[in-house]
Amino acid sequence: MRIHKKGICMAAILLYLMMLTGCWDTRELDDLAVPLISAYDTILESEKEYPDDRYLVTVGVPVFYEDVKENFHIIKTTGSVVGEANGRRNSQLGEQVILGQLQIVLFGQDIAKNEDLLEITDAIARNPRVKASVYMIVVKGRAVDLIEKPLHSYPNIGIYLKTLMKNSKRTNFYPYTNLFQMNRSLISYETSSLLPHVVYKNGEIMLAGSCLVNKGKVAADMGREETEIAVMLRGIKCNGNLSFDAVKDGKVIDEATFEGKNSRKVTIARIGDRYAFNIQINLTGRIMEHKKQKPMEDHIDLMKVFQQSLEQHIKQRAEAFVEKTQKEFKFDALNLAHYIKAYTREQLTKEDIDRIIEEAEITVDVKVNIRN
Repeated sequence: MRIHKKGICMAAILLYLMMLTGCWDTRELDDLAVPLISAYDTILESEKEYPDDRYLVTVGVPVFYEDVKENFHIIKTTGSVVGEANGRRNSQLGEQVILGQLQIVLFGQDIAKNEDLLEITDAIARNPRVKASVYMIVVKGRAVDLIEKPLHSYPNIGIYLKTLMKNSKRTNFYPYTNLFQMNRSLISYETSSLLPHVVYKNGEIMLAGSCLVNKGKVAADMGREETEIAVMLRGIKCNGNLSFDAVKDGKVIDEATFEGKNSRKVTIARIGDRYAFNIQINLTGRIMEHKKQKPMEDHIDLMKVFQQSLEQHIKQRAEAFVEKTQKEFKFDALNLAHYIKAYTREQLTKEDIDRIIEEAEITVDVKVNIRN
């Protein structure tokens, strides 16, 4: 009888497991959907439909019908405000735009530097159908021009940019920023936001660096090296590669590439009227390559040389960025505002926070853990 009951139980369990087979190969719904893309630009005189138009709003909509010439429909509308341009779009599109599938927002360089991005995105931020995970991207040049660029290996630019953003933190020390993160930084934390910068070059769309957004507008453009350091100092966790010279007794003895991930630790103290911050950058990973393949002489611990050289390399770049933040930017480019608020428990304005950063003593330490 016991054997019979065990057999029934075993058969029931096997049947249950067979019904769960689909759960082993799950994919997020967003990964299965074709993304909608929206772009914002300052309007040109030749593009105006009405004299008071200020903005050009471009939307890329996937087309699912068969036997059509193009599978990606690009719609351009104008307006004195963004909401007006969105309303005019309905006169050109026979079907309702599913805002729940909006996944990419592009800002042209001119509008990003001269207009408040919080005001530009207000219409979508207030729409409950729009997800907070929409990627925010700044384009070198005009966003409308980027949408119209042909791509060789992807059905449309929306799919490509979404893939590029999702992988940017997995393969590079590059940020991606969504609608929620941008609003949290600019409104809740009263600090700056770091947005990725893309460019169309040699027939390809690629990451070109990043932009610091302060008070809603792009305040600084940064290339690859400054972006990497900004990511580490701001505590944006990424995985990527770093190339550096291995230096021993003031001489370059090798060239190496580090592959790993980053994190940060911040300590804060108050000395009189000034604040003191210590930012510790932690890097953990492996040496994926080095140029010199012959055995080293004089019993040199090569891994220790690599570790110390990379620590010094990152520390010098980080200290230069801190100095630039305090003397040139003069706002919280280091994402320290929420530490200040948590420490003081005082009601501070953004101007107070920026002044604290400008006058503070800020030191940087770097710790590298090589796991080869």
